Amino acid sequence: MATASHARPRRRAVVHHPVAKSSFSASLLRAAGTKTARTALVVIGAAGLAALAVAIVGPKRLERDLIKPLRGAIEPQAEKLWADSRPLREQIAGLFQNATPKGRERLVRNFQSWIGHFHAT
Repeated sequence: MATASHARPRRRAVVHHPVAKSSFSASLLRAAGTKTARTALVVIGAAGLAALAVAIVGPKRLERDLIKPLRGAIEPQAEKLWADSRPLREQIAGLFQNATPKGRERLVRNFQSWIGHFHAT
């Protein structure tokens, strides 16, 4: 007879369950559903449509009928806005140059908050 101190521990059977491997198509669908992949697909699709438009219409006609008129309408306004914003840009640059390192950190946080406010609205 064996005493309690000399009793053998019982062994349990170890059961290994096979890990189900996901198929290639399932993993591809899962990867395609991410936000980054969807964004990439939209960009690729837009580039493809632009290439198709250039192929159908022709590059010279596209430039003559679309790009030059847009450039003519947008460039003067953009140059005027850039020139009008010069005093404000110089004022902001002066704030950063004259601030202490801790003051710069606060300015950066405040500008980030301000920009975030406009992105949210």
